[in-house]
Amino acid sequence: MLFHKNRKRRVIFNDDADQQFVRKAGPPLNVRDEESFINARTTPTFDTHVDTYVWCVGNGADPPWGRWAETLDYEIQPFLGDIDQAADSIIDACHANGMEVWASFRINDLHDASAQSIEDTNDPLKARHPEYLLGTIEDRSLGTEFVESHSWSAFNFERAEVRQHRLEYIKNDAAAHDFDGYELDFTRFILNFPQGRERVLAPLMTDFLRDFRSELDFIGRRRGRPYTLVTHVPDSLETSLNLGLDVETWVSDGLVDVLVVGMGFMPNALRLGQWKELSERYNTPIYPSLNTRPLFRMYKDRFKRDASLEEYIRGAAARWWQDGSDGIYLFNLFTHYEHKGFGPLDKKFVYPALADIGEPAALIGKDKIYGIEGPGGMFNQASEAAVLPVPLDIHERRLPLNIGPDAEDPRARFQIHVWTSHEAVDVKVWIRLNHVLLQTVWQNGCYTVEVPDGILLVGRNELSVFCNVELTTSDTAIIVHEILVSVKY
Repeated sequence: MLFHKNRKRRVIFNDDADQQFVRKAGPPLNVRDEESFINARTTPTFDTHVDTYVWCVGNGADPPWGRWAETLDYEIQPFLGDIDQAADSIIDACHANGMEVWASFRINDLHDASAQSIEDTNDPLKARHPEYLLGTIEDRSLGTEFVESHSWSAFNFERAEVRQHRLEYIKNDAAAHDFDGYELDFTRFILNFPQGRERVLAPLMTDFLRDFRSELDFIGRRRGRPYTLVTHVPDSLETSLNLGLDVETWVSDGLVDVLVVGMGFMPNALRLGQWKELSERYNTPIYPSLNTRPLFRMYKDRFKRDASLEEYIRGAAARWWQDGSDGIYLFNLFTHYEHKGFGPLDKKFVYPALADIGEPAALIGKDKIYGIEGPGGMFNQASEAAVLPVPLDIHERRLPLNIGPDAEDPRARFQIHVWTSHEAVDVKVWIRLNHVLLQTVWQNGCYTVEVPDGILLVGRNELSVFCNVELTTSDTAIIVHEILVSVKY
């Protein structure tokens, strides 16, 4: 089966592959045999808009996740035997349903930054050669506000030994399985070089990618079917380069076949037009990524509706299709069904969006959520700069608000919701939307306004929010944390 690198992909579904492990702690998955293993996450994507399934092959440790997995008491499902059989079962099931399958390799996974000792990190090489790391375990004590406390256990790709260690693992893995594509994930996590030297060292990562491209092409020739090489990169060309990833050179030199773009934490702020221009210049498909987990937790808390998960996914997809995306990439969707901390939701709220977000026409007339997000995730150096939170004042705070094609649908009804740090009953809050003044009402824990017809525009809108209190004379600042727009039909 041959899947062309520039084929049409409507939806790409990322699976972190932890259903291959027995969970002795945490929520069970009821995986008992190969059929229930496939049914756990993969079967719900069949007969939907999902055209590509992405299977996480680990973090470079052998076995994947290494000693860190041992500390979580993970072990491979007995009926699978080993991780190779798990991957092959997923590949066979997807191919039988006409779906492309990519491996996804986490270049520098940092889940082991919580390890109590360097011996408990996820790769024995870290304990043998602590000089290969970006930090030391003492950095854990700096405080969670410092990125160094989360990144001390990352490999330093300035070291040739580190680059070779990674290259050996991924080329062996690519050769061992019949994947259609291989994704290098630079977003789980983002730090690969000493901070402040990333741009200078970026050529080293380009050389690493060049070496892997050569190995992947060799494997493809040997098996008689080429590999598609995919890279998953931060929100913009600038943030990527600032982290040592010279994405434009990768694409212009033909090292990458497909780009997955964005951390997924700030979908409404993603400047897809920048990526689209690069895509057209070098004939490289682009797929914006939506990390469904962190924002939905906030949306569910705000709207008290399980269905807001579908609406939030549809809103991101509608905007991205409008901006010229080649398709939609979903990350962490399955967690809403499986994990108590993010649900657990009934499957009827988790998977339905897979059947409509892959075609713009299928999104017409369906409820959605748009908005303006705050800071994006733990490693927000890789996300767009956040415009929220902001303090309310008598001065208008002008904010960009991006809306999909629903703005032109006469059936659509829009509400703007502004969540602040607290309710101030003696404060009046206004919104100015595209120069039209609207007064809010306090309702359901936030300031809300019904948007009259004909004000919202497709694409970029200008929203200002302000109040009748001077910031410098107020006893308590009122901070705007989220602004969301609900679309109802």
